[in-house]
Amino acid sequence: MNIRQPLETVRKARIAPRMANVTTSKIYEAIAKVADMQAAGIQVASLTAGEPDFDTPRHVIEAATRAMMDGDTHYTPVRGSHALRLAVREKFRRENGLEFCDEETIVGTGSKQVIFNALAVTLQQGDEVLLPVPYWAAYTGMTYAAGGVPAFVQTTKDNGYKLGPDDLTAAINPRTRWLVLNTPSNPAGVIYSESELEGLGRVLRNFPDVFVLSDEIYEHLRYTAEPPKSLLSVCPDLADRIVTVNGVSKAYAMTGWRLGFGAGPRDIIEAMANLQAQTTLGPSSVSQAAAVAALSGPRDAIELMVSAYRQRRDLIVDMIRSQSAVSLQRPDGAFYALLDMGDALRESKQFGAHEAPDAAFCEWLLENRHVAAVPGSVFGAPGTVRVSFATDSSTIERGLDIMLTAIGEIH
Repeated sequence: MNIRQPLETVRKARIAPRMANVTTSKIYEAIAKVADMQAAGIQVASLTAGEPDFDTPRHVIEAATRAMMDGDTHYTPVRGSHALRLAVREKFRRENGLEFCDEETIVGTGSKQVIFNALAVTLQQGDEVLLPVPYWAAYTGMTYAAGGVPAFVQTTKDNGYKLGPDDLTAAINPRTRWLVLNTPSNPAGVIYSESELEGLGRVLRNFPDVFVLSDEIYEHLRYTAEPPKSLLSVCPDLADRIVTVNGVSKAYAMTGWRLGFGAGPRDIIEAMANLQAQTTLGPSSVSQAAAVAALSGPRDAIELMVSAYRQRRDLIVDMIRSQSAVSLQRPDGAFYALLDMGDALRESKQFGAHEAPDAAFCEWLLENRHVAAVPGSVFGAPGTVRVSFATDSSTIERGLDIMLTAIGEIH
């Protein structure tokens, strides 16, 4: 090394090039900014976090306490404890009609680790991961970190933000390695029907080299009469290339417990376990005991949370319908609403000239009106703003009222 080489050049060379596009999510940056403002005594109406505002159910906490008191505080197998793997398999059988053997299941430190492991053990440099837009922002960073390249297929509010068979067919190319399907989805709350999944399955049968990652973390947070369908239950003949991912964070208000799980082809699961063995090993033994109680215990807490989320969802829909500058596709699941305010932002003298008007608007809204929301450009949907209704109704009403008033003023 040239000892006269500038120090900054040396530092940059120390980081792998694939990490250039792997950064902390703008969502977490916004959450941190809100925390700083609140610590300084500034009251903020925060509509950012994708986290239940409910506490973990009591019976889950009691199960974790018993596990600690009984000495269940040691290493577990890499793929998770025997009890939790059984509970995961039973959950899939009971709720999704899916049968997995033990070697086809894995438990990770959150569903995000399960997703990353699946990508990391299958992607070769330059392989593409197909993401329907709008998409959860973390998918792109995980893809880059695993050596792949995110590729995007556009959806619109007019088609319900859903990927259709023709669009999927046009988007797949020889470099496509994965399709990520998130239903119910973040950020738009989209749920694919059985017939829509069947349509995608017909396309996928023509491309046998494409894997599918079915992210079902919001499965229980739905406002439809029928529960969401799992792609694998609709297209069982694709079992050799579908990895189904879920977890306890959202439905059971257990974000801090960091516990996710997945199931899929045995060779992929084995490779994921080998990778996990060299990184984190198995998740916290206490969290695993808690997850057994969550998956096997009563569902009263879920029903109460979903009822509250539905009321908040309806509040947002009613408020948006009362004016004309903002529109939305009513979310059927999860706890987010994606507000389309593209026309108002583009026509605004204050924000229209910005490269990302939605990001500029959200930054201004937080600094000047003390309302926090997430710009849609983070999800590949510029001109939109995501609001979370995983917070109390008074915060939603106050924050959304301020936001809509501001949009009316700039429009």
